[in-house]
Amino acid sequence: MQQTSLLYQALLQDPATRKEIRVTIDGQNYGESSIVSLSTSANLFPEDTMSVGGAIAKEIDLVLYRPGTISRMAQITPAYRLVKGTQASEWIPKGVFYVDTRSYDTVSGTLAIHGYDDMLKAEQEWVPDQSLAFPMPMEAAFAEIARLMGLTVDPRTRFNNGYLVDYPANGYTLRDVLRFIAAAHGANCIVTDAGQLRMVGFAEIPPETNYLVTHYGAAITFGGVRILV
Repeated sequence: MQQTSLLYQALLQDPATRKEIRVTIDGQNYGESSIVSLSTSANLFPEDTMSVGGAIAKEIDLVLYRPGTISRMAQITPAYRLVKGTQASEWIPKGVFYVDTRSYDTVSGTLAIHGYDDMLKAEQEWVPDQSLAFPMPMEAAFAEIARLMGLTVDPRTRFNNGYLVDYPANGYTLRDVLRFIAAAHGANCIVTDAGQLRMVGFAEIPPETNYLVTHYGAAITFGGVRILV
């Protein structure tokens, strides 16, 4: 869950406020003069199936104008802030992503990037430390998986007492176990914009999946694409 300052909240209510966007790639900031388009997406509960038992990876599509050299699997952090005159709020991060594919257009001088978020770190076989005991409570297994992914657990995640996970034999990945835990709770797993691992029940769609609007209901967008917060 992301906390915002009083200035951010005040600017959010002012119809004269605009949003400013940037992306940081391997420590280099790219502002609006470099960003041609930017969108992020995460289909937490697909409308066609409304399925549970998933570990959903967020995706990013980014087009930059003459960005220079960007390394393979570079880390991308999009963010926005609210601005009015000389007033500017803090930067609000919109997740952490990693470059998957790149396509450079020599005519326009633009680089199109597609990437995924930290959920891909769960695509590793889970070979538990010998100090761990199984069957293990699902809450403990979830916390251990988050640790192995370099994340923390979103405090809004709730577990049913008594639900257990057996030893992950037969090459099970962290993501496989996350899916099992999510299915047992009628939920899906996601990495939030604040960089925490969260399990979301069907009845508790989180703030990260709500459209960001001003106090007056006007949509705030990234390059024409509405922002999910």
